[in-house]
Amino acid sequence: MLLVLTSCSLTWEKVTDQCLSLEGAARDNCYSESIQCSKIKNTQVRDTCVAELAKQKDDVKVCDLIVTSKTKGFCQEQIAVEQDNSELCKEIEDEYWLDNCYYKIALNQNDVDKCSYIAEISQNIDCVKKIAIATNDAELCDRLSKQNRAECLFKIAAETLNADLCAKFAEDKLNTASCYLKVAKLSGNKAICNKITIKDIKGICTGYFAEQKA
Repeated sequence: MLLVLTSCSLTWEKVTDQCLSLEGAARDNCYSESIQCSKIKNTQVRDTCVAELAKQKDDVKVCDLIVTSKTKGFCQEQIAVEQDNSELCKEIEDEYWLDNCYYKIALNQNDVDKCSYIAEISQNIDCVKKIAIATNDAELCDRLSKQNRAECLFKIAAETLNADLCAKFAEDKLNTASCYLKVAKLSGNKAICNKITIKDIKGICTGYFAEQKA
């Protein structure tokens, strides 16, 4: 009687396992969708499944079950970012996901010091620029290249309505004038127009306020 029950139990398990009716990639994808990672044959699909399992459990140790280095790095990165824990970034061997880990956490925390751990130059610069703008810290703009510095200062000047920041464009008269024009309009301060040295842009500025009175 016990044997019959065991047999029925096994049969019922096969019937309820819908993935068994599929083959190859379709079966693997089916198991992946139900997070039955151990039943997946394809290594990449199994690794992706484990990464999702780690995310659901919020446990970085699960990532150690992953074979491929890039997927493991992705797994570790998503847990570190979810926990907002830069210490977990140190365990990532893949350079791309290592940089992304520090980048996302630096932005989450507005911590410019964490940008220094990013090896990829353009991402490092973007990290500093975004934090400078997010915190309205004009001093951070000075760490950037000419073009990025100009964009950084312009946005902070407009956000804070600080016309004094426009003077930092001294070597670029067009940017200086555009900055003064922007701040003048946003602040409603006509006097700022007088700081503009480019005639055409100064005319636009004074004309703007003349229209406001009309």
